[in-house]
Amino acid sequence: MITPQNLISGIGEYIKDPDEELIKKAYIFALKKHGTQIRDSGAPFFSHPLEVAEVLISLKMDQSTVIGGILHDTLEDTDTSIDEITDMFGEKIARIVDGVTKLSKFEISSLAEKQTENFKKLLLSAASDIRVLVIKLADRLHNMRTIKFRERTKRIRTSRETLEIYAPLAERIGIVSIKDELQDLAFMELYPEIYNSIKTRLKHLYEVSEQIISEITNALLELARTLEIPCSITGRLKTPYSIWEKMNIRNISFEQLSDIMAFRIVVDNIQQCYQMLGGIHRNYLVVPGRFRDYISTPKNNSYQSLHTSVIGPLNKRIEIQIRTSEMHLTAEFGVAAHSEYKTNGAVKPKAKTDQKWIRNLVRILEDASGMDEFLQNSKTEILSDKVFCITPKGTIVSLPKGASVLDFAYSIHSDVGNHAAEARINGKPVPLRTVIENGDQVEIVTDLKQSPKTAWESFVITIKAKTEIKKAMNALERERLEMIGKSNFDGFLQINNISITDDDLSAISNSMRFDTAAGMFYAIGTAQITMREVLSAYNRLKNTNLQMRTSGAYVHKQHSQPNLPIYGIPDVPILPVTCCSPVPGDKIVGVIFKDKGIEIHIEECSVLRDQKDSTDSRIAELSWSKKAFDNKTKHLSKLSVVAIYEPGNLSKIAMVVENKQGNIVNLRIGERFENFMQLQMELEVVDIAQLTMILADLRSLEFVHEVTRA
Repeated sequence: MITPQNLISGIGEYIKDPDEELIKKAYIFALKKHGTQIRDSGAPFFSHPLEVAEVLISLKMDQSTVIGGILHDTLEDTDTSIDEITDMFGEKIARIVDGVTKLSKFEISSLAEKQTENFKKLLLSAASDIRVLVIKLADRLHNMRTIKFRERTKRIRTSRETLEIYAPLAERIGIVSIKDELQDLAFMELYPEIYNSIKTRLKHLYEVSEQIISEITNALLELARTLEIPCSITGRLKTPYSIWEKMNIRNISFEQLSDIMAFRIVVDNIQQCYQMLGGIHRNYLVVPGRFRDYISTPKNNSYQSLHTSVIGPLNKRIEIQIRTSEMHLTAEFGVAAHSEYKTNGAVKPKAKTDQKWIRNLVRILEDASGMDEFLQNSKTEILSDKVFCITPKGTIVSLPKGASVLDFAYSIHSDVGNHAAEARINGKPVPLRTVIENGDQVEIVTDLKQSPKTAWESFVITIKAKTEIKKAMNALERERLEMIGKSNFDGFLQINNISITDDDLSAISNSMRFDTAAGMFYAIGTAQITMREVLSAYNRLKNTNLQMRTSGAYVHKQHSQPNLPIYGIPDVPILPVTCCSPVPGDKIVGVIFKDKGIEIHIEECSVLRDQKDSTDSRIAELSWSKKAFDNKTKHLSKLSVVAIYEPGNLSKIAMVVENKQGNIVNLRIGERFENFMQLQMELEVVDIAQLTMILADLRSLEFVHEVTRA
């Protein structure tokens, strides 16, 4: 077993004068606390935290982190309290251990709402001290190294969790060595036959290629000497998982995979990086499309290097990475390479600002409707590569790969996103949904009359954009529900022949513990309170004893459409919706709200899912009656049209609708540029057949890019 002196010696290789007594104290404390606990392998449990500490030492982590690794399971698996650790080892180490403990409780397969707050606290602590995640990654690495002793079902679950969450986290904070090993260990467990096949082929290939790698290395060293660039060069075969990943992405077999040899060239400075790159490109045939400059545009984990693929020495296709010694340190150890983690002092502020993405995870957690949504969105935040674009003033903005112009607008400021009306990329007008490419110059023109649309959610990927749009949509929904609540309240007054003043209204809402009447209306509209409760409040206020006359009859009649030709509709008022506009022939469902009425939705309506989840609603099966198709009654439908803006195009669109006997009742131009426009159309049709023909004819117009139902 690893001894205290082993740990002290390991730390002493990179830290001057480590606190030997504190390390011994942590060792003895954890040994006593874990006592006779046994791991699945039969080994003493205490061997695990010692192995974790060894991994942390291999990363050259500071003394506090190593001690945190020794103690990381004491809170979770023994009777140790946080106060006990604080008293013996100080508040800093206690915070680290507490943070790791919370992360250890985070299991992807069993996340529940009660764990949300703990995980949020973990992320907040990790945002200020990333060492919490480094310890957890070391913990996961040792668990994966010994996973063969666990039950098969647990091995599968843990391996999938490792591949989907922990390996990407290791890459996200730049610890490539842990990322590679985690991927291979999980890959071996999840796909043992594929892993063994690739491993066997690699072993055979290495026996054949060992001499080739040596010869290519010598040839590159000779080129460097010719260029008078001092450097070190290493060559290797790629890992089994990275090879399998390339095979999947390119949809090719192992035999077709040509660039499985990678060479790393480490030089003294950035100028030599580009000089070496130029020399390689002058002497060897470059593979098109494979050059990446991560020095001028680093990855989101601070990784910097030049990547290129060439047909190199011996006519072999090889991948080459060129970097400085400092870049190599960051590439190998990520955040562990930062100088602030090599001392026993406090973490510098820089380490906090570097972890903005963790704070984004906190925001995802707060805004997600459930843990499944959080996991899906958090993967985007953890895994996303970056693109770099430029503002008109020359400021560089980094965004996740696949981000749209609207994502860019929200990254500048929430108000810029909310009021984005026009966009230009490299001076040319584009739709807000346009995906940004590396190097694009992006300009946003705002209009205070512009506001977020439901459709915007479908073409943004950043957390900030999704959050702000959702917030705006929630505000609109709240306004709608307040209107429904006020309508119910007014109907209640009318049915019961009650007249009240503004002061009475304030008194009633205050007596029900609402700050404003609007708050009470919202509670009515969302069925948090009933009109009987409102009547009770009125009776107390006026010292009367009025009784409800007709339950449910007070819903305001102006929202009702009692004669809709639909089978299965109950005898309740029809509530207005703005999310979709059903026409005869659409698949429809009804959402019935207690004491309010029913909403009619198209089955594919994006809002319907949230309504289905309401605890105060139930779903009704509906269908159109024969009368809906016989009486030729006009029904309102909404379309969104994206088209080239040229004289005469608007009239051509109107002509298509007219030719199919449709009737445009409202037309509004949303986004508009020199050669682009977005139209919001409201038209009357008799059924889905007529609407489908109009859609088909509009899409056939050469200048029309897109037509969708709004």
